[in-house]
Amino acid sequence: MTAPAPELPLPDPESLSAEQQRGANCVWCAAPLSAEAARDLGPRPITGSSVRWFPRCCNTCWKGRP
Repeated sequence: MTAPAPELPLPDPESLSAEQQRGANCVWCAAPLSAEAARDLGPRPITGSSVRWFPRCCNTCWKGRP
């Protein structure tokens, strides 16, 4: 796992599956993630709530981001 990237814009968590919201699947392509293949994007607050979500992405999608 790599250092979080809190500045990277992400999809709206309400538009994602439960697996994407909890970091089991990539937030962009929805591919299942293993601990070795996941990029941690850091815990994020959900707007208007005290709840946090824990997005992660795959290496392929990570390489395609600015």
